[in-house]
Amino acid sequence: MKSISNYNEISLKLRPDSNAIDNINAFNTYSQTKFSQFLKTNGLKEVGEISTLEDEVFNNIKAELVRLKSDCVDIDRDRLEFDLAIVFHRNLKKLGWGRWNLNDISMWRWLSLNYFRDETFWRRGAIKFHKHQYFESAKSTYDHLIGSRIRDIFPRRYFLLGERLYDKNTKYDLLEKLSLLSKNSKSGGFGNLILNIIDTKLISPNDHVSKTISELLFIQGKLAEDKEVVRAFVRYNGYKRRLLITAGKEIFEKEICIG
Repeated sequence: MKSISNYNEISLKLRPDSNAIDNINAFNTYSQTKFSQFLKTNGLKEVGEISTLEDEVFNNIKAELVRLKSDCVDIDRDRLEFDLAIVFHRNLKKLGWGRWNLNDISMWRWLSLNYFRDETFWRRGAIKFHKHQYFESAKSTYDHLIGSRIRDIFPRRYFLLGERLYDKNTKYDLLEKLSLLSKNSKSGGFGNLILNIIDTKLISPNDHVSKTISELLFIQGKLAEDKEVVRAFVRYNGYKRRLLITAGKEIFEKEICIG
C-alpha cells in the first residue's frame, strides 16, 4: 500500500482559496485520472506500492458506489452514510484490514486522494457546486478528501463506522437496519449518532458500546432525535469511570438511552 510522505507541504499547495482557480477547478471538475496527475504536478511524494489485489478492491468500491448512487438518486446523500460504511468495510476487509490500519493516516490520505475524488465531491461538494458556490464546493471536497480533520478522511470515515457496527456473528445486520431506517425516515438524529461513533473513543470489547447505544436509540422503538442522541453520549461519557463497557442493554436503557 502507498502513503503520502509530505502531507504538510502538499496540503498547503492543494488548499483552495479565492485566488487559486486551478485548485478550485481540480476539486470541482477534474476526473480522477486528471486529479491524480494534478497531485504529482504539485509535488505529491509517496512511498510504497499498490498490489493488484488492492487496486481491484479499490476499484470495486468505486463500482459499487456508482450503483448505489444510481439506485438511490432520489434519496438525500446524508441518508446514505450506513450504505457507504457497508461498501467500504466489506471490501477493505478482503484485504485483511482491521482496526490496526486506522492509525496509518498517511495511507488513508493517499488512498482518498488517488481513488475517491469523484465520490468525495458527490458526497460533500456537488450540492454547493450546483448552487454556483464554487469555492465552498472545492473547500468542502478538499476538507473531506485530504482530511483536514482526521475523522473526515473519506474512506477512513466509512471503514471506521463499519468497524464500530459490524459484528462477527450478525455481520452487517445492524448497519443494514440503520441504513433502511435512515433512507426511509425524514427524522432521526443519525448524523449525531455517526459523529459520536467516529469522533469519541468508545473503546469496548467487540464495540459493545457503539452497537448497544445504536440499537437502543434507533432499532427498538421510535427514532431518537438529535438532542436525545447528544444527551445519551453526554451521559455515557459521564459514566465512563463506572465501567459500563460490558454492561447489558437494560443498564444502558435505564442509565444512558433514556428518553
